[in-house]
Amino acid sequence: MNIKKINLIIGREFSIRVRKKSFIIATFLTPLMMAALITVPMLMTGVKDNREKVIHVIDPSGIGQAVLENQEYITFTFRQEGDLEEYRTNFDTKNIHAVCVIEDTGDNQVDIKLYSTGQIDSEVQRYISRQVSQEVERRKLNSYDIPQLQQIMQDVRTNIQAKAFTWTDTGDEKETITEVYMAIAYLSSFLIYMFIFMYGSMVIRGVIEEKTNRIVEVIISSVKPIELMLGKIVGIALVALLQFLLWILLTVIILFIVMALVGTGTIAELGQAAPQIQGGLAGTIASFDTGNGVLTGIASTLSQIQAGKFLLSFILYFVGGYLMYASMFAAIGSVSDSETDTQQFQLPITIPLILGLFIMMHTFQHPDSSLSVWASMIPFTSPMVMLARLPFGGVPLWQLVVSILLLFATFLAVVYFSAKIYKVGILMYGKKVTWKELWKWMRYKNG
Repeated sequence: MNIKKINLIIGREFSIRVRKKSFIIATFLTPLMMAALITVPMLMTGVKDNREKVIHVIDPSGIGQAVLENQEYITFTFRQEGDLEEYRTNFDTKNIHAVCVIEDTGDNQVDIKLYSTGQIDSEVQRYISRQVSQEVERRKLNSYDIPQLQQIMQDVRTNIQAKAFTWTDTGDEKETITEVYMAIAYLSSFLIYMFIFMYGSMVIRGVIEEKTNRIVEVIISSVKPIELMLGKIVGIALVALLQFLLWILLTVIILFIVMALVGTGTIAELGQAAPQIQGGLAGTIASFDTGNGVLTGIASTLSQIQAGKFLLSFILYFVGGYLMYASMFAAIGSVSDSETDTQQFQLPITIPLILGLFIMMHTFQHPDSSLSVWASMIPFTSPMVMLARLPFGGVPLWQLVVSILLLFATFLAVVYFSAKIYKVGILMYGKKVTWKELWKWMRYKNG
């Protein structure tokens, strides 16, 4: 193989794709979407419907009147009786949000019904249900006529949360929240799956495009098929890494801007928080703790993750997984005249990728199970499964090293056989290729 020619192809693939409008738009639009997915739900939790809501309550039992109090934007008007038919006929003229009927059905049971011509506010429903339920519960307790029963019940109610701690190498103990590990495991594994599938599909489209335009016939006259295939795969890999790094950088910048404008109000206040930010992500999160210890627990959990090791592993598994699957995708593209033709070959190849995603969901709940360990070693599933194990710690170094070596060794083997298919298929037009023929091509000794 001529390394110089491969480098030329890599440069060509890289320059062509980074100059495309689709690359530029996706590079800048995706961070905005990712930042919006993070910030919009947080902002929406603080947005409330501040319209005045008047609720007419028909409450012959008196239960509702005893516990339903006017809220900031909710006003209750109580009636002993009322005509529902009259409310139904003239509802829009009464300027009310809903009609609530509280009926005592006997044996300390209550039936609550809300009526309106439009959608009833869920906050109103929850408030009425909660208050009436508590009052019915209180009356049930009183019916037993046991002295101080309510106090006894309050004393009996217990909710003890088990806290997990990890002993560090220095003998210290740090609190850990398993859900944080699970979230990181899921996110990182899903990103690997998404990127491999997305950029692998880009390889297929690139090969088919050059084949259908007959550009490949000109290129093949100057370079070997395997050089063309490797150059295309590595070129798209560099595009993927560039886009991924830009996504991270731009997303962080956008999030800090949003936090400055919305969370702290001004850039100056963000500047005051600079010492905390310099102390690391864990210190920043802990600084916002309101006293319940949740954020401190999250910060403690994050501080135990070896960020450098995890990030390096993420890059290695992304590169290794992409190169392995992209080699197979390139071979698929070479024997197809359109993307529709690739479906019969693409499904068997993507099944291990999808299987790895499903095993990952088992892994972030049981990171040390036999299934998780073996799947993190098998090259076709290791990019997703090993990244689901790493945040929890406890992965022996030898398992990590063997897993990465197997992944790249499998990539070399896949490239060898894919190159044989690519060499024959790239110049073949108008013929439907079968699995039997692919197997024959892979066995050619002069491939």
